[in-house]
Formats: sequence, structure tokens, C-alpha cells
Amino acid sequence: MDDNEEAYYLNQIPEKRGSRFQASKISSVVRKVIQQRGYSSIQSADQLRKAWAEIVGDHLAKHSTIGKIERGQLTVVAANKVVATELDYMKSQILRGFQDKLPEFSIRSIRVRSDANR
Repeated sequence: MDDNEEAYYLNQIPEKRGSRFQASKISSVVRKVIQQRGYSSIQSADQLRKAWAEIVGDHLAKHSTIGKIERGQLTVVAANKVVATELDYMKSQILRGFQDKLPEFSIRSIRVRSDANR
């Protein structure tokens, strides 16, 4: 049997197909469980609050609350109009801080509103 003939016969052997029941990596299974149970949102809220306090300072962080992130927009509720005005003035600095500290949140804008009932 020469090399060409051997190569011909070897090419006739079908390639091994993987099973459709392949084992998943444990890291992907754990990640799915964390997402389904909501543990990731608790952890991410803590990260967001810590970053907020670092970016705006303790005084402004005490007088404001972080809301949801929807479509890249972070909503912040200020205790009064004075705090809301200060946060409005700092929007670009705050946005840069979030993009540096937490790029995975993909925050593109910040909406500040005051809550007189707080």
C-alpha cells in the first residue's frame, strides 16, 4: 500500500462527532444559578453603592440614593434640590468615575431627580 492509497482510506473514516450531551463547565453552571437566584443583582448593587460613595464623597452619598440602570441610564434620587443641583453639576465627573471603576455596568448617562419626601 503506497502513501496515496493509505491517505485515501484514512480520508474515508468519518470524523468523530461530539455528543450533544457534553458536560458543562462548572463555572458556567454556577454563573447561571447565581443569575437565576438573583444573587448577582445583590452583589452588583453593593458594588454600585460603594463606587457611588467613592465618586461623589460620603456627604453627597448620604443624601442621595442610587436607583436602577435602564438602557445605560443611571437614575439617582437626591434628598433635596440643593443636592440634586450639586449632582447635576458633577454629572460628567460622576459618569467618568463609573466608567473607570465599573465599566461592566455600561453607564452612559445619569438622571438626577430630587425627592422632597425623603
